[in-house]
Amino acid sequence: MTDLLDPAPGPLRGQARDHGAARGASPAAGAVPSPAVYRAVQVLELMGRRREPLTITEVAGGLSLAKSTVSNLLSSLEAAGMVRRSRRGWLLGYKLFELSRSMLVSTEVVGEFRRAALTLPGLRGETTVLAVLEGVDVLYLARNDGQQAVRFVNEIGSRMPAVVTGLGKAMLASLDDDELDRRLGTISELPRLTERSHRTFAALRADLARIRARGYAVDDEQNTVGVMCFGVALEGVATPTAVSVSMITRRVTAEGRPQLVEDLHTLAGRLARVEKL
Repeated sequence: MTDLLDPAPGPLRGQARDHGAARGASPAAGAVPSPAVYRAVQVLELMGRRREPLTITEVAGGLSLAKSTVSNLLSSLEAAGMVRRSRRGWLLGYKLFELSRSMLVSTEVVGEFRRAALTLPGLRGETTVLAVLEGVDVLYLARNDGQQAVRFVNEIGSRMPAVVTGLGKAMLASLDDDELDRRLGTISELPRLTERSHRTFAALRADLARIRARGYAVDDEQNTVGVMCFGVALEGVATPTAVSVSMITRRVTAEGRPQLVEDLHTLAGRLARVEKL
């Protein structure tokens, strides 16, 4: 589930990895009611993935747009506070941070996650995460860091391919067969982050079938060597959502595993009730 490990007291920042092969296909700009707005969002998404200043030429090349179009889009986004200039190029604007914080504060399920994760005996000392499924990516919404000496870096608002995370596999397994086929059909190549990452779609589908049968997902070092993750999807919610707990593999025991899974189910049930209100 995680992409970086760091000894406490604070997390290290790492370069974002490009997992474009597992990202779902997007509609053409002409297929949406407002192409200009759609292209502006594409610009913001590209800048968010790169995480370093981009020139107009780089944005144009990355999105296959004319430089004049990109220049107009950036000027409009700058006026709205969505992007800003630097000496080296264009960056995301602080307005996006303000909007993202407002969204999280207004989402009741995030507040309930933060409260409930601290009350469950198996989870309160561990790293627990709340995320939703967007296309074939996990989008992280909230995290409880726990009390362990090693912390896991899941930047809030960042993404990770669903097929290599406990959260993502739990949510994929919760989809009906037609929706699962549609989403997996947008992946051209499975990401291989470790030797245990799934190499074939047949292996992935067999894993998802096991998740459906037992009711929870396991990421057994498929994302990060030395890290194990358990994930449980919320039931009966409009947007695929899941919670997870991550631990150093050597700390996972046969005796402690049932408590972790039980608490994840309890947490998922509480959040599902909030989400349905």
